[in-house]
Amino acid sequence: MTDFLLVHGAGQGAWSWGQVWGYLTAPEEHPPRLHAPKRANKVYPMDLPGHGADADGDTGEVRLEECIHSITRAVEREGLKDLVLVGHGFAGGLVLQAISQLPQPPKRLVLVAGIVPVSQRSMLSAMPQSFQSGFRMLTVLSKFSRQDCRYPKAAISRLLCNGMDPMEVVHAVGFFGPLPTRVLTSRISLDDGPPPCPVTYVVLTQDKLLPAKSQEKMANRIPDVEVVSLDSCHEAMLYKPKELADILIKYA
Repeated sequence: MTDFLLVHGAGQGAWSWGQVWGYLTAPEEHPPRLHAPKRANKVYPMDLPGHGADADGDTGEVRLEECIHSITRAVEREGLKDLVLVGHGFAGGLVLQAISQLPQPPKRLVLVAGIVPVSQRSMLSAMPQSFQSGFRMLTVLSKFSRQDCRYPKAAISRLLCNGMDPMEVVHAVGFFGPLPTRVLTSRISLDDGPPPCPVTYVVLTQDKLLPAKSQEKMANRIPDVEVVSLDSCHEAMLYKPKELADILIKYA
């Protein structure tokens, strides 16, 4: 059976995949029969270095190579087989690099509003100019105040979680952690030719952080990519978890 490795976006953690995990691991039938088959085998939502349960250190100084290594290490440590590797947001560039370092390519790579920069440029460079300007201002303020660089609460509500129920946004805001500023500004090499596995790009059509047209442009940088759409804000895992799980389970 298919295993899933779920890699979160910047400033988030494994927690963001909780509802998707539930839908992917639920029995195929309701009420379930005794020994009813599950929809997927292992579903492992991981914490990247400096994120989620691993956010004790300086997230801003986490290196790109650390994040990529943590993905390949998770595949080996958890014994994931017949793998569907899923990356959300800034994890798009990470998983695209990680697949070339795995002993066996995954059966499919799924990017959910994944950031795919031009090779040898940073993930920040692929974001809209308004985001780049805001990010630079945040990093300056964080250095001046000697505090972590984080999404402002207003940005989480208006840009990442737009369309969600206000109380759901309130519940989510407290989980967002510091941003991995060094990773976002590091150059990524994507010159190794076509990916060694099929790639699906999920365009989130209501995304205000990374507009749908920008997502489509980045998807087209990947040879032979399959593009599907989901009517959701950037935080599809929180807003449309069942619909996202239904997309993912098709590749099991």
